Amino acid sequence: MTNNSNSEAKAMGRNLSLITINKGVQLMGGALWAALIPRWLGPEAYGQFALAMATSLLLWWLGDFGGLEVFGRHIPQLQKQDAAKARMLVGQTFLLRLLIALALPPAMLVVGPWIAPWLRGWPAALVGVAAGLHIISWTSFHLLYARQEMGKWATELAWRLTTQLPLVLLVGKWGLTAQMTAYAANEVIYLALALWWTRGWFGRDNLRPNFAFLRPYLRMGGGFWATNVGLIVLFRTGTLLAQILTGDSAQVSFFDLSLTVFFLIYTIIDQLVRAFLPTMSEFHTGGQQQRVGQWLQTVTQWGAALAMTAVIAVQLNAGWIMPLILGHDFGQSATVLRVMLLSLPALVLVGVGTVATAMRQSPGAKLIAIGIGILVFWLSSPALVHRDGAVGIAWAMTLGLNVYALVLFAQVRGDLQLRWSALLGLIALGLPLLALPSWLGPQNLILTLAITAAVTLVYLGVCLLFRLLTTAPLQLVFDLVRQSRSNT
Repeated sequence: MTNNSNSEAKAMGRNLSLITINKGVQLMGGALWAALIPRWLGPEAYGQFALAMATSLLLWWLGDFGGLEVFGRHIPQLQKQDAAKARMLVGQTFLLRLLIALALPPAMLVVGPWIAPWLRGWPAALVGVAAGLHIISWTSFHLLYARQEMGKWATELAWRLTTQLPLVLLVGKWGLTAQMTAYAANEVIYLALALWWTRGWFGRDNLRPNFAFLRPYLRMGGGFWATNVGLIVLFRTGTLLAQILTGDSAQVSFFDLSLTVFFLIYTIIDQLVRAFLPTMSEFHTGGQQQRVGQWLQTVTQWGAALAMTAVIAVQLNAGWIMPLILGHDFGQSATVLRVMLLSLPALVLVGVGTVATAMRQSPGAKLIAIGIGILVFWLSSPALVHRDGAVGIAWAMTLGLNVYALVLFAQVRGDLQLRWSALLGLIALGLPLLALPSWLGPQNLILTLAITAAVTLVYLGVCLLFRLLTTAPLQLVFDLVRQSRSNT
C-alpha cells in the first residue's frame, strides 16, 4: 500500500469513526427524547410544540445558501491556493446569515398566527430567534466540515436532542413559551461551541460587507440552496399539512414523532455518505475522475444495502418498540414509521446524487428532481390524509421522496461507475424480507432482535457472495486495523 493510499485510508477511517461515535450519541438522545417528552407533555401539548419546532426548522433553510456544498467544494482548494480568500468566504457568508437571522423574529410575529391560532406573541418570536441562532452557527459548522473536522461537524445534529432534553424537562410543563425558550437556549449552546471552534477565522477585515466577492459562490450555492430548501419542505411540510388537513394535534404528534425516529436513521446514512465529499473533492481537483467514480459507486452500493437492512429491522421491530418507548397513546406512530422508512433506500441515491452534483457544480439536476417530488407529495396528500390521517401523510411523503430520488439519480448516473444490475439486485433481495413480520407473527423481544440480527447478516453475506457489494470498505477497515497494530 502506498503512502498516499495509507493517508487516504486514515483520513476516511477517522472521518467515519468520528461520525459513527456521534451517531451513537444521536440515537441515544433521540431514544430518550421519544421515550420521555411526548408521554410527559401528552399528545395535544406535544403536537403544538412539534409544530413550533418544525416551523423553526423550516426557517433554517432561509440562510442555507448551499453552504455545505460550497464550503466542502471550495474551502479545501482555497486554503491551498489563497488562504485569504478562504477566510473572506467564511466572513462574508457569516455576515449575510447574520442579517437574515435578525429579520426572522419580527417576521414570525406576523406569520405565526397564519400557521396556527396559538402560534402568536412570544412563542412565534422564539421560533424566529431559535432559527436565527441556528443559521448563524451554520457558517462555522460548514467550515468544520470543509476542514474535515468531522467529529465537531457531526456535533451539530448528533448532540442536539441530548442537550435539549434536560432543558425541556426543566421548564416544559409551563407551556409553549417556556418550551420554545428551552429550544432557543439549546441553539445558544451550539452557536457558542461553533464560534469557539472557528474563532481564528473571523477577522475584522473579513466581516466588512463585500457581497461582490460572495456573488459567484452564491451563484453556485443558490441552486443547492433551492434544492436543500426543497428537501426540507418535502420533509417538514408534512407536520404542517397534518395540522392544516386534520386540525388534530394528536395526528401531528404521530407524524412528527415518527419523523424524528426516521431522521435518526436517515441522518446516520446521509452523513456517512457526505463524509466522503471533501476527500473526493481532492480527487476531483487532482484530476482523478476515475477514483471519484469508483468511490461514488462503492458508497451507493453499501448505502443502499445498509438502508435495506434498516427498513427490514424497522418492519420487524416497530410494532413493539414504538409503543414501548412512546406509550400506547402513540401506538399509531409505528405504522407511520414503517411507511416512512420505505423511502430510505431511495434517499441513499439522493445523498450520492448530492455528492455527484457538488463535484460538477451543477445543482440544476437536484432542483428539477426536488420540484417534481414536492408536487407529487402535495398533490397526493389531501386524498391520502382524508383516508388515513397521519399514515396518509407518510404515504404521500414516501411517494414524493421516491420520485425525487429516481429523477435525480437518472440525471447523474453518468457520473457513477455503477452496475445497475447490482443496485437492482440489492433492492430485489431485500423486498421479500419486508414480509417477515406477517410470516413470523407476534414475537417476544429477544427472539425478534435475534431474528433481526440473523436476517441482516444473511442479507449482507448473500450480497457479498453474489458480488452485489464491493469489498472496498471492508478492505479499508482491515488496512486501518493492520496499520494500528504495526504502530503499536
